[in-house]
Amino acid sequence: MRVNRNSPIIRDMTSLGGFGRAWSVGIVAFSAARALLAWPALARYGVNPWLFLAIDLLTAPPYGISQAVTVKILRDPDRPPRDALGWCAMVVAMFLAPYVYIFAASGEMPALAYAGLAAWMVLFGVLAVLRTARQVREPNESQNSETLVHHIAIPASPAESPN
Repeated sequence: MRVNRNSPIIRDMTSLGGFGRAWSVGIVAFSAARALLAWPALARYGVNPWLFLAIDLLTAPPYGISQAVTVKILRDPDRPPRDALGWCAMVVAMFLAPYVYIFAASGEMPALAYAGLAAWMVLFGVLAVLRTARQVREPNESQNSETLVHHIAIPASPAESPN
């Protein structure tokens, strides 16, 4: 299969630079840790922990990339915010997929377990929205000065990428 490098989707993904890619790798690591921590509880309630891990790891890269591209687009004064809608939808879908599997696969979970899972989803969903909003509002340091490591700065173009 031949990839069209002129596609806006491919251009958005390849323009992330080193920090955008590092963010995606961090999301995968977080997903693996979350799945391993939840392993005992998942098995107890009829959820296949291996399948959950697979879903979590398969959805993590598109989640991380989509979140980074969403921020990049929303920070670009030359692009309308509607350009980020598809990427934003991907963020939401990839965020929800592992949890949807748990709800669908679990047999009889106590109400407290459902409430805990829902609280976990809300907490991390709100944190993701707040983090994304903060990143969109921050000045794009990669255009003005050396990018600081503690920020998830996304270069405006591949030429500005530190890698």
